[in-house]
Amino acid sequence: MQLHFSRSPETGADSPGRDVQPARAPTQLVCELAEAGAFSPYADRPHAPILAAFGGGSLHQCRISGKYDLQRLLSKHAAHLCRSIQRFHIKDGENTWDDLTFRLGPRAFVYADVSRVIACAESAEEAMRTARQFHDDAVLPEEPRGGRYRLIRTGRDISTQTVPLSPDTVLDEARLELHYGTGFLEWHRGYLRQLRRHRSGLTILEGPPGTGKTSYLRHLMGELTESHRFYFIPNGSLSLLSNPEFVGFWASERRCYEKENFVVVLEDSDTALMARGSDNRDQVSAILNLSDGMLADFLRLQIICTINCRATEIDPALLRPGRLLNHRLFDRLPHDQAARLAGHLGRSLPGPGDYALAEIFAEEIPAPRPRRHIGFTV
Repeated sequence: MQLHFSRSPETGADSPGRDVQPARAPTQLVCELAEAGAFSPYADRPHAPILAAFGGGSLHQCRISGKYDLQRLLSKHAAHLCRSIQRFHIKDGENTWDDLTFRLGPRAFVYADVSRVIACAESAEEAMRTARQFHDDAVLPEEPRGGRYRLIRTGRDISTQTVPLSPDTVLDEARLELHYGTGFLEWHRGYLRQLRRHRSGLTILEGPPGTGKTSYLRHLMGELTESHRFYFIPNGSLSLLSNPEFVGFWASERRCYEKENFVVVLEDSDTALMARGSDNRDQVSAILNLSDGMLADFLRLQIICTINCRATEIDPALLRPGRLLNHRLFDRLPHDQAARLAGHLGRSLPGPGDYALAEIFAEEIPAPRPRRHIGFTV
């Protein structure tokens, strides 16, 4: 099916000293409706109702992306619906909508699906106004999101797999202080400023197992998700740090995500940080170069390591001011702070003593460890 639109050109007007120009043949625009979608636009091509209405006339679009409730939009503008696709689910007897087109006037349309609203009108101002109105009518509130990290995988090539995190891994400030004790929130705010200001450097999170180092990293990934890209290297793949192909991988990532900060996370990396020996020399040297060397100037990586050993066992070169961005001890919570957290969770502690964060959240809180005494006791 073809639509033919004709426009007669204006002839010259009579005026003193000017010859009247003969009228030219009318200009014709042929629109092949068979090439237009019946229910939805394709790329930059309007679909059939819009193409038929506007032809070669003035046409302006405004597009807004989001997440939309089509049922809500339909209930509010049902009188203007002119095209729709719905899916009927036999199993549960429910309808869902895929594509809706509303005709608001001879040359005023809105197309909507679950992720976009497209308004078409004779002026840009009208298209924008209509698109914003339909957006406001149907947009769904943004769902809470957690952070994400990229798991680095090795094989024939170095690649990544994105791992999303649950929204409940992001804590508000009150819960951060509750989980990690007095003074933690002040340290956390200062650390955020460092991560946003510095493009490279080393952070060491020290502490025994169960004291919340990994939980804090998950929170950090959520809080900085818009500005930082987090990469996780499994403990068994730490040799990758000294692999020459690793530099090429980071250079490629940097070209693609120039404006973002890169953070490499190494969990339980005691071996890679301890004083250099025959078994870890290459790993320690790689961290030195990546965190504060000529390579660091190029790659601009922040490195966060968690360790279970004491910082006194770490290679002294890693602790040099200028390379070490931050060092934090995650320790067991003293009894008063552990009791406050347990009470917030609706639980009680089995006895006096200090507790690890994981112990307080366990299904059954274990009895506190006996405190070690140094020297002679009575």
